[in-house]
Amino acid sequence: ELLVNLMDTGPSKRELQHFLKRFGPEVKTQKPILLSGFEEIKGAPGVKSPKEYVKELLAPTYHQLALTKIEGPFDKNDWQKVGNTLYKLQKLGLSSIVISDNPCWRTDKSSPSELAKRMFSESMTLVESIEQAGGRARLIYNSALERSANSAASIDINLDFIISALNNNQIPIVVPILTEHDGQLVPVDANEAVIALTQRLKNQALDPKLVPSKIVIINKEGGIPNHNLPGTAHSLVNVQEEFSDIESAFSKNADWNKSYPSTMEDLTMVRDCLDQLPTSSSAIIVPTTSLPSALIANLVTDKPLYSSSLPVTHHTQINQAKTTVLRHGIKINNYSHVSDLNLNRLTELLEASFQKKVDTDAFYGRLEHVLAGAIIAGDYEGAVIMTNETVNNAQHAYLDKFAIAPSSQGIGLTDILWKRMCDGYPELLWRSRKDNGVNKWYFERSNGYLRLPNTNWVLFWHGNNGYKYVQDYSKIATRIPASFLPQKI
Repeated sequence: ELLVNLMDTGPSKRELQHFLKRFGPEVKTQKPILLSGFEEIKGAPGVKSPKEYVKELLAPTYHQLALTKIEGPFDKNDWQKVGNTLYKLQKLGLSSIVISDNPCWRTDKSSPSELAKRMFSESMTLVESIEQAGGRARLIYNSALERSANSAASIDINLDFIISALNNNQIPIVVPILTEHDGQLVPVDANEAVIALTQRLKNQALDPKLVPSKIVIINKEGGIPNHNLPGTAHSLVNVQEEFSDIESAFSKNADWNKSYPSTMEDLTMVRDCLDQLPTSSSAIIVPTTSLPSALIANLVTDKPLYSSSLPVTHHTQINQAKTTVLRHGIKINNYSHVSDLNLNRLTELLEASFQKKVDTDAFYGRLEHVLAGAIIAGDYEGAVIMTNETVNNAQHAYLDKFAIAPSSQGIGLTDILWKRMCDGYPELLWRSRKDNGVNKWYFERSNGYLRLPNTNWVLFWHGNNGYKYVQDYSKIATRIPASFLPQKI
């Protein structure tokens, strides 16, 4: 069943290779020193049979770690889905430290001891669900979270019981109950516990595999509602760039606070967690209705389920899984003059991305006259160069360069920049060589295309009116001069 789930994600060859590189069985010439006591895949080095390889691939082994917040309450069927999903992810190499949550706990008027009993009881339901799925879980409720000796508002994390559970192939279920200095048990906000765990795991020096690669939130309502496409959820959020826009959308849509009561608190928690983690780490918010497929697909492809850079056709078909992937992201800056750009950094980016030498004098000399705008990600980790091209006294936006630094690939930057470009230039064109391996990606994101006769170019356009300008677009696509120096044979 797990293999079927795995292949149902429809990974590309590149995505599957990336997954196996991160999670596949390792070939070892000798038994390594284990810094944290994590179980390693056993087996002699050498060629394995397919059966042996699959067996090792699906063995519960810690390659990466997720901090997973389970935001109940759920009915019995949903609890089974959650338990089954966590066990399947563990078998695929992504183990979870689970923090149980229930929005009702935050407004419960019971005494701390009574609320703690209820939290313990509800969390036991998850333990039972994991064990019914075939996995093993351990409830941790009075030892992981402690009141900080330095600040009454801070939480200290004791990792001993958590690491012990992981080393024994158990999924630790942390109940957000804090032990005070006097031994009293006090419920705390689950989001605060997740943030404290993130910081503690990031700062520990036992094992780099203990640094979370994912923050996972499983709930009933799903991902973050998309204010631009009502009735849908964001498929990808660049937290640095989009947090304030989402916050503003919630303030303007009062009904959202009822339909998505925990979303802004969860988004704030994700922002604070990703701010501490490597840029390769991500977060995902998924409803129980999309389990286990949504999380397995994200694990295998390391991408959103629906690309936010695809053109919008029918709202009802967009992100039907209502799953949102979030990345810490990167600051995006817009420039309108060549003099505002760091040309050395831009040249380095273009040459690293295209593996060709830029004809700097010709390229930047042309941009001085036709630059419409440059969209730059971070410290030149990605760039979009747009020009204004004139035909028959009409100006058209032309995508001259779209580049992502090799070191920044796989963090969602392509979709982020493409969406920003399309928002800024609703009607635009670009060209690509007929044998370009990226053309399939272009076909999916264009509103139309034309193979230009007697040339090696394919003309693409984005926008609902592009078909009206095909003649102008064709002239532009055939007259743009080369930007790179001829490659030496």
